[in-house]
Amino acid sequence: MTRDVRACSPDDTMGEAAQVMWENDCGCVPVVDDTQRVVGIITDRDLAMAAHLQGVALRDSRVSSAMARDVKCCSARDTPAMVQALMQQYRIRRVPVVDEQKRLLGIITLGDLAYAMSSQQTLGGDGMTWTAIAHTLAAVSEPRVPRYAPRFPGSVTPSSPRTAPPAASAPTQSRPVTHK
Repeated sequence: MTRDVRACSPDDTMGEAAQVMWENDCGCVPVVDDTQRVVGIITDRDLAMAAHLQGVALRDSRVSSAMARDVKCCSARDTPAMVQALMQQYRIRRVPVVDEQKRLLGIITLGDLAYAMSSQQTLGGDGMTWTAIAHTLAAVSEPRVPRYAPRFPGSVTPSSPRTAPPAASAPTQSRPVTHK
């Protein structure tokens, strides 16, 4: 768990959130209220998509306009395997760690779990495995739209059966093309 976590407020600008990410080399920032309770989370992707879709500069829009509000959190008492299962179930890469009043204590990332496994610091061997981490990575990496979904009518995907092209109609008379 990363304990020294920078957070932002829903009223901060998206530019301020981006600055926190830049200065701390991170891809997300928990959003907290005045009492340090987690009320949201914002990622670098949220910032990019909001700026594009809202058509405004980061300095002109508030974190509250782009943050995720349904934040899945864990307790400092939760085991790495419990956090990994939460990540896999909800397809998330980062989980804020909170106390009983939902005040921010830290954050656990999928990378933290991989590091714990590689350094054999699994807090008592709680059942977390490399296979579990790989399944979690696969779950959080799954796109909202299937990768091989047909994009155009009649297009073929690796999972769709190939069909014969539609029967050709009678040839039409074509005129020669002249270029000026």
